Amino acid sequence: MDAIKTEVYDIIEEAIHAAVAAGELAISEVPTIPFSPTKTPEHGDIATPIALGLAKHARMAPRNIAEVIVSHIDPDAHPIIRQIDIAGAGFINIHLSDNYLYDTLQTITAMQAAYGTCDKGNGKQVQIEFVSANPTGPLNIVSGRAAAVGDTLVNLLNAIGYKAIREFYVNDAGGQVQRLGESIEVRYRQALGEEGLEIPEGGYQGEYIREFAETIAETEGNTHLQLETDERVSLFRDKGIAHILGQQKASLERFGVNFDVWSSEKAIRGSGKPEEIIQLFQEKEYLYEAEGATWFRMTDFGDDKDCVVIRRDGEYTYFVPDAAYHRDKFDRGFTTVIDLLGPDHQGHISRLKNFVKALGLPDGWLEVSIIQQVNLVDAEGNRLDMSKRRGQFYTLDTLIDELAETVGEQFAVDVARYFFLMRANSSHLDFNMELAITHASENPVFYIQYAHARCCSIFQQGDEQGITPKPIEEVSLKRLSEPMEHELIRKLAEFPSILLLSAETREAHRIPHYLHELSGIFHPYYNQHRVLDPADMQKTHARLILIQSVQTVLKNGLTLLGISAPESM
Repeated sequence: MDAIKTEVYDIIEEAIHAAVAAGELAISEVPTIPFSPTKTPEHGDIATPIALGLAKHARMAPRNIAEVIVSHIDPDAHPIIRQIDIAGAGFINIHLSDNYLYDTLQTITAMQAAYGTCDKGNGKQVQIEFVSANPTGPLNIVSGRAAAVGDTLVNLLNAIGYKAIREFYVNDAGGQVQRLGESIEVRYRQALGEEGLEIPEGGYQGEYIREFAETIAETEGNTHLQLETDERVSLFRDKGIAHILGQQKASLERFGVNFDVWSSEKAIRGSGKPEEIIQLFQEKEYLYEAEGATWFRMTDFGDDKDCVVIRRDGEYTYFVPDAAYHRDKFDRGFTTVIDLLGPDHQGHISRLKNFVKALGLPDGWLEVSIIQQVNLVDAEGNRLDMSKRRGQFYTLDTLIDELAETVGEQFAVDVARYFFLMRANSSHLDFNMELAITHASENPVFYIQYAHARCCSIFQQGDEQGITPKPIEEVSLKRLSEPMEHELIRKLAEFPSILLLSAETREAHRIPHYLHELSGIFHPYYNQHRVLDPADMQKTHARLILIQSVQTVLKNGLTLLGISAPESM
């Protein structure tokens, strides 16, 4: 479709130049010619509002401009064009010849699983950091959404020729893990019968902390009481991190997300890189001392206030290891780095980008996107409140478990991933549990998967009837003459452009929307048209090529989303 648009672009541009040369259009230069989607097949395959854009400079009514442009296009001289219409105030609608439709089927048949991919990325290395949840509790459903989005974006970028990797940054240093150790230490002593203890302020109240501490007490006894309190807290901190991180890895693996790299904040802090960052900032005179702390001149970069990088006690704030971590990413050779952050990090973006700028890294090297809040909605429309410290949170595993009770383990992951991906990252997401467990066409992921299963069933029926599909070279594709067939092929032709746009804009939700629209064309076609017709084998073989192409595109799209393409349902 992109190649076709380029050819149509050249045809329209040539017509405008011809109109200018003939004195019929008074403009000094030809602007970029835009294209817009057509509302229905009756409005053509490609539309352009170029006449509306030229009206001011040409001092003519847009419709008159469109008529002038069209008068200089000879459809007979351009086999790609079947018909040209002028609609409304001056839209030029291009109806393409049927040959481009048949070429689409040829391309899908030849490329199969590679259909939609390209090499635009030219092998450039991209790192996407996502989830990166603190190792202080199980993954909640907000992390689940980040996991689905990040994993899909890696798939999309690799599909268009980049070498993208998945990376998880483990925040295993700092105050939050210290409070984790303190919380486990209290629960451990309580498990051994000590009374009058309370979780420290800012600690973790969840039942998972109590259960873990009780397990330590049961398996290791009171031996840790012999340690000094600080030693015991440090021990439980490390044990807690290892235990919870192991749970997070298992949850992600169950969800179909396998990270290529696990980086450690503790390792970054111990690498000497934070000290290098401080030295660099000192040399560039970005730092100053005040109130017993070391401050970074954030206001030099347009922020409203400076920020502390070294506290009075000599400890780094999280900005320093964060800056060091991003310098480490650059040193590893990534040409683009994408951070997917949670909704509570909105204020962190500008400061992070300022630190990257202060490090002298290229403009545009770092991209940051916020994955917005997920609200779990029950059958009554109530939203569940989530707080890790208060122990009131809904885990990713709990979600999959509840879905699996109704739809099974495999489809539970499929449903969860689809629902997490069906809205733009910047939009809050209400996860409708009642809809998610619905075994009907109202459930969007089942609607798409059922379309794929229906395609498979046609070939199974063909086998039972002794009908073997022919190679496309032996099939008369002109027998695909029904309007719904042409509509299906037009939609199939859009897939490479949708994939490319989705990857380049980092908008994973475009793929589920496209697959739902494709399924919405296929299901009525399936219901209204007979594919296997022994009385007309030429049409049967042509329609089998079409069905196989639909099957291929559905599977390719679902695979990008990390969702299964079942052969039966």
